[in-house]
Amino acid sequence: NRVCNFVTFTPNESNPGNDIRIVVPKLEPNTYIVPDSFRLSYEFKKENTKSWFMNNLGKLLCERLMIRVGGEIVYDNNGESLIEVYKDLWKIDSKRANMVEYGIMNENARKMLSKDDTIYLTAKENGDYDLIMAKVYKEQKMKLGKILNDHGPYAPYNMKSGFEYTVTLPKADKIMVAQANEKVEGYTLKNKHLEYESIENEELAKRVNEGYETGRSLSYEHRTLLKPTVWAKDATRFNESIDVPRESMRAVVLLFRKRTVTDSEEYVFPRIEK
Repeated sequence: NRVCNFVTFTPNESNPGNDIRIVVPKLEPNTYIVPDSFRLSYEFKKENTKSWFMNNLGKLLCERLMIRVGGEIVYDNNGESLIEVYKDLWKIDSKRANMVEYGIMNENARKMLSKDDTIYLTAKENGDYDLIMAKVYKEQKMKLGKILNDHGPYAPYNMKSGFEYTVTLPKADKIMVAQANEKVEGYTLKNKHLEYESIENEELAKRVNEGYETGRSLSYEHRTLLKPTVWAKDATRFNESIDVPRESMRAVVLLFRKRTVTDSEEYVFPRIEK
């Protein structure tokens, strides 16, 4: 039996700078979580009608991600939104077009969803379509599941150590833009709840559980934001010192054209040779 589960939060509202702690439920015996089904749902509300959120809201809201297993921190990245938004830029158009519920949509739809009062000036030929999208996807989602999704079906009943995520929300001006001569104000995530799918099947659960009986290892990549630097556009050479104490470590350099680094509208299919 495949079931869609909903878990509410108390309190169920969060504001900029807040931490959202999400604990993976224990479930029942012979039940496991379907990979890639773990996500946080919410309604995005802001404090004025003079601004709207940038593209890829679901990834932008996760400025910092911390993962604990058995109380021990196994992943902690204070630049989570930067790397995840950047990775999504390389998805093909058809893939991005199917990510509306995760906050990837055109500016017109984002203004409608944000209730920006200039929307009547920016409506285009597909304005009716954008209006439908804004109504259908009023509830936005944030995909979770890092590490969890990389090891097949997860049977938390047999996992002795608890598994939890902590998401830190960014300041409003990092994920929103305002009209000319206006300022970005705060926002609130309301009606938060956790969604995930589970399957109860004794035979399948038996196969999944075999990995827990002998002990199970977690394999994952740890990422952290080392430092941001500003390079002159006409410069031909850059000198950066990066400490890499282990052979398994490597540096990832993200190149942006301007300081609004979280506005992914600027960087779809980036051409790094320029």
